[in-house]
Amino acid sequence: MPIQKKIRVGAVLVAFLAFTAWGAAAQDLQSQIAPPHDWRPVAFNDEVKESIGAFTDIANTVFKPSGDGPFPATVLMHTCGGLKGTPGAHMKEHARELLAAGHVVLVIDSYGPRGFDNCSARRPSGSGGIADAYAALNLLAAKPFVDQTRIYQVGYSWGAFISALLASPQSASLAGSERRFAATVANYGSCGFKGKHFVLQDLDRPLLLLMAGRDDEAPSAPCFPLLEEMKTAGKPVQWHVYPDATHAWDKSGVTSQGYVYDASVTKDAMERTLGFLAEKR
Repeated sequence: MPIQKKIRVGAVLVAFLAFTAWGAAAQDLQSQIAPPHDWRPVAFNDEVKESIGAFTDIANTVFKPSGDGPFPATVLMHTCGGLKGTPGAHMKEHARELLAAGHVVLVIDSYGPRGFDNCSARRPSGSGGIADAYAALNLLAAKPFVDQTRIYQVGYSWGAFISALLASPQSASLAGSERRFAATVANYGSCGFKGKHFVLQDLDRPLLLLMAGRDDEAPSAPCFPLLEEMKTAGKPVQWHVYPDATHAWDKSGVTSQGYVYDASVTKDAMERTLGFLAEKR
């Protein structure tokens, strides 16, 4: 066999073995979630609103465009900073953008109802996040103004890790949900973090990962060559890396931990999100 062909075959074999090894380690979703496991979701408000003002509390409330619908719907999930104060202000802006684009929106507060505001106060439960997401999905599916075939989830940082896990059918099984999200989008998340895997081999729902090249908290490195291998295997994954962006690129006024707000990346990420969701149902 010619040397060049041997090298090519060898490279393919190494890539296949790497993909198989990742998949074998990541088959059990529950083992990728740090304990304690808590599958009880938070409660949501009964009131449905049609606008988001400067002083509107967006936590666990459904917002809809005016009219009867049916509309697509998006569940938003926050970062490790939660929804309280300046660290969570970006979530209100994202909710406004989605509402203006014709989406019903539900922003989950996974922390407040559980007695803490952010990750520095308590390590959040990935199981709780998954349970919250499916509870929100089923709540929205029961609304007459929601298109049941077009319910999505969009997460940021911690919420982005949940986005990736929701793309696995195991997530619905563990949460006891017969429904699944049509697609999910992960903003400045990663495929792995501290020995845990979030993009699982059995992924079967469209997932878009938007990542930052200068992200020290959720680096994009664990995603490569994994994502290329999964896409080659026919998995419904897409991604984009903003080479000069940092973690939390959309958090205006938050400069701790080296975060740098980037208006152009923030705008582009929402445009990519809306374009991706428009194609998935």
